Amino acid sequence: MTKKTSLNKGLQALLGETTKAPTPTPKKPNNKTNPTTKTPTNELNISAIKTNQYQPRTTFDEKKLKELSESIKKHGVIQPVLVRQEGTNYELIAGERRLRASKLAGLKKIPAVVAKISNTQSLEIAILENVQREDLNPLEVSKGYQRLREEFGYTQEQVAKSVGKPRSSIANSLRLLALPPKVQKELEKGTISEGHGKVLLGVEHNKVDQLLESVTREGLSVRALEKLLEEQPNSTKNKKEKSRDELNLESALSSKLGSKVSIEDTKGKGKMVIKYYSYDELDGIIEKISS
Repeated sequence: MTKKTSLNKGLQALLGETTKAPTPTPKKPNNKTNPTTKTPTNELNISAIKTNQYQPRTTFDEKKLKELSESIKKHGVIQPVLVRQEGTNYELIAGERRLRASKLAGLKKIPAVVAKISNTQSLEIAILENVQREDLNPLEVSKGYQRLREEFGYTQEQVAKSVGKPRSSIANSLRLLALPPKVQKELEKGTISEGHGKVLLGVEHNKVDQLLESVTREGLSVRALEKLLEEQPNSTKNKKEKSRDELNLESALSSKLGSKVSIEDTKGKGKMVIKYYSYDELDGIIEKISS
């Protein structure tokens, strides 16, 4: 059995996996909707449906919406949207593109399935629908995972099980939230890929802007960016290679605090550096540490 280091224990404590002083485990949502909680497909007034408060997607491709709108004009809405009732109106759970395109097509009503769904399930379904169709940009996915953790108390393991992805994939996605704001903006725009973002996570802040400019100006691939870093004289390749425990703990702390965290450990002694790129970000870190 592998001996657990202090860093390993720290990681487990951060992710809520230690048996000491257990905290209440969030109730695991049941993704299999009970047949009695659903009603058959209805024709609902579009004006009575408000958008999903847990929708992780913040950008919509106007050209693709127009294409979907033209298809709806010819063939109608083939797949009903999913909603839950709120008083006399409804909140959308899944199908925002269909709803938006139907409005563009001039429809007054849309086929919908009404279901009894909790807030947790609402966010899970919204993330799943978009992630499985690869409709979200990498940062929208990261923020969706983070909301599951912050608003519903999920551990990384629970997020992974919820969306059907490996835990390492969730950890890598959450690390993107530690990127400088300028890099996050390019990720949202689609100018750079998640792979570029992961490479830039390991770069000193004073070098990020220059490298980001090279990537966007020259259209560098991820491999080309890695090669460019390897060729730099002060490359991190000369530094002591970090252990898996250090890397995992850095990743977990970075995603929890929303800022890049570096750990330098030598036989149980060392330092931890939390980076910030604005006073607002520093205030946010202090608030999270204090809470």
